[in-house]
Amino acid sequence: MTVIPASGERVHALLADGTTVCVRPARPDDREAVLGLYSAMSDANLRLRFFAVSRRSAEQAAARVAQPEGAGYRALVAERGGRIIGIAEYQTGCGEASDSAEISLAVGDGRHHRGVGTLLLEHLVSAARAHGIRTFAADALAENHEVLKVFADLGLRTERRFEGPEVHCVIPLDDTEEYRSSVERRGQAADVASLVPLLRPGSVAVVGAGRRPGSVGRAVLHNLSTGRFTGPLYAVDPAARPVLGVRAYPAVSALPRIPDLAVIAVSAEHVAQVAGECGRFGVRALLVVSSGLDAHQSGALLTACREHDMRLVGPHCLGVANTEERVRLDATFAAAHPAPGSAGVAVQSGGVGIALLGGLERL
Repeated sequence: MTVIPASGERVHALLADGTTVCVRPARPDDREAVLGLYSAMSDANLRLRFFAVSRRSAEQAAARVAQPEGAGYRALVAERGGRIIGIAEYQTGCGEASDSAEISLAVGDGRHHRGVGTLLLEHLVSAARAHGIRTFAADALAENHEVLKVFADLGLRTERRFEGPEVHCVIPLDDTEEYRSSVERRGQAADVASLVPLLRPGSVAVVGAGRRPGSVGRAVLHNLSTGRFTGPLYAVDPAARPVLGVRAYPAVSALPRIPDLAVIAVSAEHVAQVAGECGRFGVRALLVVSSGLDAHQSGALLTACREHDMRLVGPHCLGVANTEERVRLDATFAAAHPAPGSAGVAVQSGGVGIALLGGLERL
């Protein structure tokens, strides 16, 4: 379900490709960042947005976010890596009782076809409904097929009226089953896309594999190796000597390729630092088996994952496994490999997970 960002609140959400953005209300101090979004647009996209290649229109649009929230105006921005990559706005009519609002939408060059605009509109719909708005209206150039498709695919009924080179769209904000289903389908598809690097990784690195028998990192590396993981497998160890026959590298940044999944098995005080290194290198998913993180260390780990767009399982977990023949991923420290089958299990407790694996094996 789409969450309405409250004043100043940041909501992290998944795009269609499984990557993460932050959706939040625009602030007066966003003016320069919004202007930067428009300034970086091509002339073609500026014309589609403002109906003319107008830098003056871009300046006026950026200036709108500096006005205090209220008076029928609201703007939401999508932010990634500290940069604004999209903005959606509505403005009601002159009367305070107006239940209709004009909307506008802009997504930065190179960010199209990832669901940024659709996600922003979902949040804008929720915000508008909460303020008593029942209808959106928008004008677009008839050739602006992308934004017209965004409107059409929302799951809300869209009425179109062609007026020369322009299209006037009216979108009733009825809370229909079709709209709720559309939002849910988009969310599910984004969830699945985001979990691919975690559950079907093409390559895996174990950071903190450990040379001491009995260490958790060494046990995970052993299971990955003996479970015959189908992709490249690496160990990260300061000594850069092979561990259990797996080639090791002194740092994440020294790996010959970016692993889809990194298993982190270092001491608690180093987890967030390693997570940051993984994020900067381009790792998409983290599995943290390290335990003993305090609130500050856990917060720093979560911040690193959000900053670098990584999915996270852990900390202090048993691991993840996928017995598909094309994957054969056993990134756990369980005593035995899980057998292939039709059951899938997700549990909060590692102890319960181990017991369930044993029970399923006996069955």
